[in-house]
Amino acid sequence: MLRGFEKLTDELTDDELKKVPSIVKGIGKRIGKDNAVTSNIICKKMDLIGVRLRKIIHFIRVNNLLYGLCSNSKGYYVAKNIKELEDNNKSLQQRITSQIEILNALEKQSVMFGGTGEQTDFE
Repeated sequence: MLRGFEKLTDELTDDELKKVPSIVKGIGKRIGKDNAVTSNIICKKMDLIGVRLRKIIHFIRVNNLLYGLCSNSKGYYVAKNIKELEDNNKSLQQRITSQIEILNALEKQSVMFGGTGEQTDFE
């Protein structure tokens, strides 16, 4: 749950959990990045908003309900081979690195507001 966004990032509701099998089945048919389905299509069909769909996708991934569930600017899909999965993982690593750089910069800037400037240590 994200502070300030509790209503949007709360745990999955019972209704959302009931939608998981349909989402797994639907995305599971989308093999390969060329067959990706957009979040807009999923949200319209499943009566969801984007932030809740992302929460469901997170749940599916961390619970290994659909192996190789990838995403890109075209939508969600299942990797058709190791290259697609590795490309997806590399993109994810780059986004995480970018987020850590932003966090580190803002933590340093906290000194200007009376903070310590101490940085979070990631392993």
